[in-house]
Amino acid sequence: MKRAVCGVALLVAAISGAPVPAAEASTAQVSFLEGKAQKSRGHGAHRDLRVGVGVSQGDTIETQDATRLEIRFSDASVLRLGPKSRLQLTEAYFGGGAARRKLTARLFLGRLWAKVTSVIQGDQRFQVETENAVAGVRGTTFRVDANADRSALVRVYDGAVAVGKKTPLYAEQQRRQARREVPGPDEVTRDEWEKLVGRQMQIFISADGTPGEPEQFSPDVDKDDPFALWNQQRDGAAK
Repeated sequence: MKRAVCGVALLVAAISGAPVPAAEASTAQVSFLEGKAQKSRGHGAHRDLRVGVGVSQGDTIETQDATRLEIRFSDASVLRLGPKSRLQLTEAYFGGGAARRKLTARLFLGRLWAKVTSVIQGDQRFQVETENAVAGVRGTTFRVDANADRSALVRVYDGAVAVGKKTPLYAEQQRRQARREVPGPDEVTRDEWEKLVGRQMQIFISADGTPGEPEQFSPDVDKDDPFALWNQQRDGAAK
């Protein structure tokens, strides 16, 4: 049975002075930057980001202290990062429009806010991964906090997010390579490996990747949270 994953993955990339290659120009671009942020790819050099710079698949984005960064995609969906965050865009395909979009982003550390322009359906994919969880987005506004101890928080403001424990890479490789007769699998209910988190609900994921139970959060939970208030202001201004 295929495992659902819950977590956070982000996709942002940009370059500083040099022109953006044409092949990378259409994925997304930096639409807001307050503070300092950089991008890198593989073992390449870190390059400063600025508003208007294009971003593409394979880039890792890092924000510094007191930094706020917004990335806007071709379908008008946005991802925003708070201070001291690190995210990698592992998959980003928007070439066929919203109906064929595919995005997988990995949030290593920090805070991410996502606003998706429409509900994810059919062959579309929009998911965020953390160290040990994956959040499969179904729409449309949510945040992910990836903590230093590998725990995480997913909070949904509108729409729904399917959250589950991430299968370790080595386990997935062993599963693919193993070709021997084994006992039949035990029946596993959907609730044991995936939690659906709806509007005005949140879920905590422990350091080992186990999701807790979804719970409703108070309407004033973000009243003293500068990152959340900034995102709400940006979302409101876009309406």
